Formats: sequence, structure tokens, C-alpha cells
Amino acid sequence: MWKTLTKAGIALGGVTLIAGTGLVMAPAAQAGGVSAAQARTQTGVQAPKGMKAQFEGRTIDLSKSWGAAKACTVWRAGGVVQCFRTAEEQERTASELTRLRTGRVAAATCSTPLRVYEHGEFNYNGTVNGRTLSFYDRGYWQNLTDYNFNDQTSSYRIGSCNAHLAEHIGGGAYWYPGNTNAWYSEGVLYSGWNDRISSVKND
Repeated sequence: MWKTLTKAGIALGGVTLIAGTGLVMAPAAQAGGVSAAQARTQTGVQAPKGMKAQFEGRTIDLSKSWGAAKACTVWRAGGVVQCFRTAEEQERTASELTRLRTGRVAAATCSTPLRVYEHGEFNYNGTVNGRTLSFYDRGYWQNLTDYNFNDQTSSYRIGSCNAHLAEHIGGGAYWYPGNTNAWYSEGVLYSGWNDRISSVKND
């Protein structure tokens, strides 16, 4: 269900703009998580169900292609699924999320997101490259298949919540054995774990 008029934003053409920010509200219908029982297949890979995001004024399906986007923010409790051309643009917008973290939304959200990176050393090897996916929601598994990011994580930064990284969707199979406590970061994954993560969860 779309909000049509609130103090926080006004719906224009099916997209709710948050007043005074660069953020675009996503449909509330995307807010539900997927259970392991619903999502898991025998191979541990789920057919992408599609994940709509806003990118420079248009809607893209992340499960199919990111296009020119390089950094995407996922905060379904707050109604935000939005992508940016650069990580710097994403960082500038991140500060605007703080004022939206009130009441029940705050309880379901980490103040700082879990970030997974497509390449090692947080996508930096002299120049910034690769994609970054940031998750604010907590309490349920989010499948990277939905974001065209399955088996593509090579480094990560944990935000304000403890987190878990799993081999299969829905938290299935093995969990990453390294440190995934709050505020920890790892530029190179343990041997055998590069490009092996299929789902993530903030506690």
C-alpha cells in the first residue's frame, strides 16, 4: 500500500518522495521477509522474485540488472529501496535516514547498515570499483538472489547490529565462520568463502 499524503512525503505518480531529502519510498508490500521454508530449494538457490528499486527517477528491477547503479540501500521497514551511481551519493543520503527512524520503524532497524561488497578490500584496489549493497532491516534473512548479488560477496562491513552471512538462501547450510559482530569489517573473506554468500541477516 502506498502512502498518498503524509507529513514525511507526498505520493507522485505511484512514488512517494520524502520531503526535503533525496529518498524515494518503496511499496510497503516489499516489507515482508521470506522464510527459509518458503525460499529454499534443493540446490539452495532461489529463482529471483524481483526487487524494485528507485534509481535516478526511474524504477529498476535489481534481480535482473543494476544498470549504471553501483550502490543500493535496502531499508524495507522504512519503505526505502534506492540505488545510486556512486557510493559517495549513497553516503550523503544515509544521514537523511536518521530522522525517519522513529517508533516501531526504529525497533526494526539498525542505525548503521550491514554492507556487502562485490570485490575484496571493500571494492577498493587503488580506485573504487564493484557494487555495494547495504541492509538496515533486522530480524529476518534477506536473500541476495533478489538483488542479483548471489555468490558475489568478497568483503563486508557490519553495522550497529550483530549479523550473519549464510551459504544458502534463508540462512541455509553453513554460516560464515568469521567475526560478524557489530562494527567489525573484513576486507578478505576466509579461504573458500569468497563469492559463496547467498543470504544475510541483521540481529
